[in-house]
Amino acid sequence: MSKKAVNNTDTNDLFRRAQIAPIGQIQMRGAITANGYAGTAVNRPEGQQRPANLIEQLGVKFIDGLTANFSYPRFDGNTSEWVGETESGNVSSTTVEGVKLTPRRLLSYVEYSNEVVLNPNTDVAGAIEDDLIASIWEKVQDTMFNDIYTAQGATTIANYNNIVAFELAASQKKINNGVYLVSPIAASKLKKMMNGNTPVMNNGMINGYKVVETPSLDGEKVIFGDFSKLLLGQFGGYDVTCDNVTMQHVATIKLIINSWWDWGKIDPNAFAFATTATTNN
Repeated sequence: MSKKAVNNTDTNDLFRRAQIAPIGQIQMRGAITANGYAGTAVNRPEGQQRPANLIEQLGVKFIDGLTANFSYPRFDGNTSEWVGETESGNVSSTTVEGVKLTPRRLLSYVEYSNEVVLNPNTDVAGAIEDDLIASIWEKVQDTMFNDIYTAQGATTIANYNNIVAFELAASQKKINNGVYLVSPIAASKLKKMMNGNTPVMNNGMINGYKVVETPSLDGEKVIFGDFSKLLLGQFGGYDVTCDNVTMQHVATIKLIINSWWDWGKIDPNAFAFATTATTNN
């Protein structure tokens, strides 16, 4: 799954029409070296540091282009049993349930000077747009992971025995393809926790299970689960407005992106929750 490109035709046309180079135009790093001669031009500035996008890496089920409230179906209640030749057995109480998605609006908004679009050597405006899209995915990921976490009944992990008990509970929930998703603070504690002479978390693994450390999970949260049972939906695409009119009295362009998202667990039993926080912290 790749991040969708913004339809920025209107924005690009605006940039092309800006055929002026005023005094005070932005000069990018590297265009002129300390010795006063031309160096390597910077084609595009770097965006800010953001967490790795884990949607695809974890196998989260992503559906885009939704247009209305959406329900992803899941069967529940089908069972099989051994019976004698003359026994009728029990009827399965099959239900068709699932996770229901309803659009939540996410607003992304930035203002920048006209001078940004007047620099002929760099795509500063394009970089701003790309970073704004990256901020959308960051916000969706951060909110989704923390939203699915259930603190009530979460296992407290203070030692290796707690981890064994936690994994046993996960096994009893029949979780397949389990992955640990841990916050940075929880990861730091797991790295120092020992099983005899061996760290509990070693080379990104715990007891043979992959561990993904991410700042998108806050506090001391630990999620163990099959993330293919997590559903993320995007309603429509990106509603982009490039407003180069209302703030031109201060030479400012407004870029506004509205997008709509929702998420939920297809199977709540596919996840187990823990924390490394203790009452003695």
